[in-house]
Amino acid sequence: MTSARASHRQAEQERARNTGRSIRGSSAGVVISLVVLVVALVAIAITSRRAAPTTTTAPAGTNLQPTGEVTSMGVPFVQTPGSANGTAQFGPVQVVGSNYSLGQVPLDVAVLPTWTLTNTGDQPVELGEPVAQVREGCCPGPLKLGTTTLAPGASTQLTFELAMHPGMDGWHDMGVYVPVSGQDGALELNVTGDFRD
Repeated sequence: MTSARASHRQAEQERARNTGRSIRGSSAGVVISLVVLVVALVAIAITSRRAAPTTTTAPAGTNLQPTGEVTSMGVPFVQTPGSANGTAQFGPVQVVGSNYSLGQVPLDVAVLPTWTLTNTGDQPVELGEPVAQVREGCCPGPLKLGTTTLAPGASTQLTFELAMHPGMDGWHDMGVYVPVSGQDGALELNVTGDFRD
């Protein structure tokens, strides 16, 4: 009888060990499944933030009129579509209409988003060389700043030439940064557009 009890006890201990392994194994599986789920949700959230909007400010097929001017590469300028909204203020320099939404822009034409920078302070300011940063898309064109010294109350214009051709089509999102004297950082302006035919 003693050997039967010992045998029974060994069988119970073996079941307990197997059950523990099973529980530990299934716990590990649950943890791994949760980690995979969290990673997938984070990836979806990041992708949805970067995805191009499905609507544009200019309706498809907008007939943009040529301005009669051409870029240095011979691409014809057309009226710049879309609209600018928002206000950016960096130190004493202010831009009303700081976020330019071009909407849909045809390929093989150039547009010229333009911002007016105004010194709202009581001292002259110096503007540094503007720089474009591509967030999505490609191929920023030249930036042209009018005057670099602004007296109190004075304004100047900044233009950003954009022209895309096949292979450069799709959603574009760019930041334009203008250093301002006496300030750390730069004035931030934005332009977006969906370049396609």
